[in-house]
Amino acid sequence: MSARSKVLCSIRETGHMIAAMRLVLATSGLLVIYIDPSEPDRWVALAYATLILYIVYSAVLCASAWRHIPLVPTTITHWVDVGWYAVLISLSSGTNSVFCFFFFFAIMIASFQWGLRSGLRVACVSATLSFSIGFATTPAGAELELNRLLLQPFSLFLLGYMIANWGESELTLKRRLTLLKDINTLSNPRFGVDRTLGTLMEKLRAFYDADLCLLVTTDLWTSEHRMRRVDRRDPEAATRSEPIAENLASLLLMLSTTQAVIARNRPRLWQWWYPEASGHAYDVAAGKRIAVPPPVSGVLAAKAFITVPFYCARETIGRLYLTASRRAFDTEDVDFLSQVLEQAIPTIETIQLVDRLASTAAEAERQRIACDLHDSVLQPYVGLRLGLAALSHKYTMGDTDIGEDLKQLCAMTDIGISDLRCYMSDLKEHGTCVENLLSLVQHFAERFAKTTGIAVHVEAKTPMSVPDRLAAQACQIIAEGLSNVRRHTTSTRATISMACSNGHLTLWIANDVAAGAASTHFCPRSITERAAALGGCARVEQSATNGTLVEVTIPL
Repeated sequence: MSARSKVLCSIRETGHMIAAMRLVLATSGLLVIYIDPSEPDRWVALAYATLILYIVYSAVLCASAWRHIPLVPTTITHWVDVGWYAVLISLSSGTNSVFCFFFFFAIMIASFQWGLRSGLRVACVSATLSFSIGFATTPAGAELELNRLLLQPFSLFLLGYMIANWGESELTLKRRLTLLKDINTLSNPRFGVDRTLGTLMEKLRAFYDADLCLLVTTDLWTSEHRMRRVDRRDPEAATRSEPIAENLASLLLMLSTTQAVIARNRPRLWQWWYPEASGHAYDVAAGKRIAVPPPVSGVLAAKAFITVPFYCARETIGRLYLTASRRAFDTEDVDFLSQVLEQAIPTIETIQLVDRLASTAAEAERQRIACDLHDSVLQPYVGLRLGLAALSHKYTMGDTDIGEDLKQLCAMTDIGISDLRCYMSDLKEHGTCVENLLSLVQHFAERFAKTTGIAVHVEAKTPMSVPDRLAAQACQIIAEGLSNVRRHTTSTRATISMACSNGHLTLWIANDVAAGAASTHFCPRSITERAAALGGCARVEQSATNGTLVEVTIPL
């Protein structure tokens, strides 16, 4: 479900509050005209009857909303209210009626439920109805006071426009918060980097209703340029990256690594009115606009596009592009895209590190199995082959006394079969022990230090023999802990300690206190949840001089 759909669903769930407000408004209208009998001054009985019917209508809608049985679609309830208010104004004092202010309720509901366009439509219709009713109810032969006739419609339109903008801002804010919340769901390592990046790009494309989302990256180790793209017709395409030519990559990556650009390609008919290039550049690091924008308005054949820099694990740089034909981008979009990437990139880096750790563990396991096969399976067959060759040579030379030799070969075969069965049994039952967890974590720490520049010291206080599933979870906890050190601190050193004692696996993840940095309290939720899921616990110790220590204890 997209961010906009989730916001609309949450808005529909507040229908009972809107229905209650409508009932209170209708009841207060009846109370006002009861206290001030001078209004309505025409068709009094009919006006009272209409208002009572509106109260009954509001009460029925309120009851149905509380029971979650919508009688009127939420997309038209504000239009029905506008109709009621127009009738009430016509039957009372015209534009001088207190019911004219009820139009603002319909404008507010339309704006905060459906946004700017819906609110503006209701405001325009309300202003038109107010003018029409005021003109129609002017007594015949009376002088037409144009200023008084236009005051109410102008107020409705002006204040309605302000309310509509306010409602659109609130909806946009909720959609952005929903999208940022959805970014956290991308942290499942089993999805992999490709799926995570593809999902992120599709969410951004859907959020902005963009035609195309491009991610162009350069691997700093291999200098290889790759591109991912997703559009309306193929939302799954972003999970695949394709190599691109050097000239195309140079064109798409021509901007500085700190610049974000908003560009708009105007039609040729507008060039006489807008002769200058329609592009604005921003320094993301400094947070300010660049005086002379770069000439990038013609990079993509789109009516409007936005591009922001992309960094990942000090190994990849690139740019993210969004193109649109139905909207334009502004400065707030630059800030929001930068915020989304700032939140998503650490997750991607963590997944990359976990993938490398899993690949290293799998490679180590393959090497171990290869060595076991060589020592426990292949060697007996080599001996059997040599014995058969000697037996064949002996028989060829005319020596028929080979009974004892055959017995020896059969015994050798039985031993080989027994060894093979023991090896298979060991793989099924005891092969879940990972003896080299320390070396795997050390290799991961070396890769992490090379990637992030944070020195990591790994030590084992006891011999490590951990079941593979628990070892995988331990590796994930260590990866998450080091990722927290990189994301939430400015430390340059970290220490990983491990021990198996008293039937428990204990992990210590510590980092030093960076110069000038203040120690802040935090709770690593992901590590705590993983430890709890394994029947263990996690605790945090912080010191102004010794830094932060996360201790995780898990039963074996």
